[in-house]
Amino acid sequence: MATITLDYDVRNVHAQKALEYILSLGLFQSTVIGKDESITEKRKKLDKELDNYLVDLSNFKFNREEANIYD
Repeated sequence: MATITLDYDVRNVHAQKALEYILSLGLFQSTVIGKDESITEKRKKLDKELDNYLVDLSNFKFNREEANIYD
């Protein structure tokens, strides 16, 4: 028995239909190895990476008069 690995865009309708057709022939076994991370998992991972770049703006006061000086 041989193993074939396919990399494809899971949102591509044509790729999904082609894969479903190939699997429907009954000649192949399907094994899912890796699964995409959910959006919440991706967000948690990104938040953890960006924690080092946080800037504390709690005491920031916007001065409109100063912002309008263009000299």
